[in-house]
Parts: sequence; C-alpha cells; structure tokens
Amino acid sequence: MKRMTAMLLAMQLVLCGCGTVQTQQVKDAKTICVVLKAMNSVHWMAVESGLEQAASDFGVSVNILYPQSESDCRAQKVMIADAIASKPDAIAVAPCDANEMDILQQADQNGVRAFYIDSSSTKYDCPYIGSDNYRIGELAAKKIASHLNTGKIAVISGSLQQSTHYERVQGFRDYMEQHTKLEVCAVQENPDSGEIESMKSMQRLLEEHPDVKGVFCTSAMMVLGAMRQRDREERTDILLIGVDTQSDALLAVEQGEILAIVGQDGYQIGYKTIQTIADALDGKDIDDAVFVENDLITQDNVKKYLSH
Repeated sequence: MKRMTAMLLAMQLVLCGCGTVQTQQVKDAKTICVVLKAMNSVHWMAVESGLEQAASDFGVSVNILYPQSESDCRAQKVMIADAIASKPDAIAVAPCDANEMDILQQADQNGVRAFYIDSSSTKYDCPYIGSDNYRIGELAAKKIASHLNTGKIAVISGSLQQSTHYERVQGFRDYMEQHTKLEVCAVQENPDSGEIESMKSMQRLLEEHPDVKGVFCTSAMMVLGAMRQRDREERTDILLIGVDTQSDALLAVEQGEILAIVGQDGYQIGYKTIQTIADALDGKDIDDAVFVENDLITQDNVKKYLSH
C-alpha cells in the first residue's frame, strides 16, 4: 500500500507539472534531503528504493525531491534552495546543471552538510557518491574498439551540463583518440535522456553519417531509443552500447541486439549515499568520492544480472 500511495502521488504531481516529494520519517532521527534529477526512468526509481531502504537500516529520515524531467534545471534549483532553508542535517543533490551548484554555498550558511549523488559539480566542493563516469566511457570505448578497427563511431549523450554524461563522453573520446584509429564523428546531445528523443537523435545521426559503425549511448533509455531507430532503418550492422542495468536493455544484450551495457546499480548509489551521509553525521571519516561498481555486461555474462 505504501508503494501504491507513493506511485499515485508521483503520477498526480507529474501530471500537474510539479516536482515530487517522497518522505520516510523516523522519529527523532537526523533528516537528509535528497534532490534528484527526475523520477522518469528505472534508474531513478532504483536510486529511490536504495535511499529508502538505507534510511530504514540506518535510522534516519529521508525526504526525496525531484523535478518533472532532467532538463528542468530551474525547478530543481528552487527545490534545492527550499530544502536548504528547511535546515535538514544534510542535503544530497544530483545536479541537473553542474554550473548552478554554487547554490550549495547556502548550505554552509545554514549549517547543512552537502553531498553529491550520481552527478557532481566543480562549483561547490563536497563528497560524491556514485559511478566513476569517466571510467564508464573508457569501458564502453574499449568494448566497441575490440569489435571495430577503423571507421566512424558516434555518441548519443544526455545533457552535457551534467557531469554524469560529460565525463562519460570525455572518457569515451579520450580512449578512442589515445588507443584506436576510430573516429568519433558526432556527439548528439539529448537533454532529457529520453527514449523518443534518442530515436530522433539516431535518425539525424544516420542522415548525417550514414557510414557510422557504432554508437555509444550514455544511458539505457537512450540506447533503447537508438536501437529502435536503427532497426526501423534496417541498419542492424551498427553496434550499440549503453549504460545502466535496466531489464529491457539487458534483455536486448541477451538477444544480441545491443553489444554491451556498462552496469550502474542505481539501488547501490541510493543506499551508499544514505550510508555515507549517516557515517559523516556520526563523525566518521568518509572518502571524498565513494564509487559503486561498474561492470561490463555482455551476452556472455548478462544472465547473472537478469537473475537479480
């Protein structure tokens, strides 16, 4: 019933174009506000589940907020300001726009400990919990390069204002330039990281570069969109690789439709975020960066991840 109530609230607020607040309260406990980018993908739902489970396990209260989409940077900034003004013990933010995170200076002024979750920013220095996104790009590049010697490859990326996607693209580019003869011919940016927009990006890419041989997509939603457009245009020769552990993307790996997925466990990101913050609030030393594991998932090992 709790999950059903939460889903109905989320649907109601999204329909009216507002941000959403989920709350798990623990009496007389430390309070942590978490401001995510959205709740419109399996990844963010998994992050939410990890946050809630860790809040229960570590005896803290967690308030989870998010805008309607990852491109709604203005709404997220308002949420961050309001969350800080409520003076929780800590705030964790997944920035929609890394350039706007100087707002976290307000956390210092209000005595609120600040952290980054999933994405980070150079505008304000605080601990980060999430994936090593540069390494994700390198893993993707190395896998495609093991199947292609020369030719054109491309990227369909989420918003490059987010460190998540920027670092994945940079790791991919750097590996290709330093270790291969493959040419990164284009980077198609998709601010919402959505499947429909990714289909459009793939269509433009094939119009402009019909000889492209491989495409790296920086999320599971986008690689699924790219796959559908590729198949629609009967270009199944193009190799695709994505990120995240979304089940439909993993099924496509199992069926040979997607070359590989670089795994990113959203549940672990959420869980480790609360665990790390709870430790910090208890006075324990924590690392500046707490990384989750990122495994390369291929047809050879995908069954292990589908069984989870």
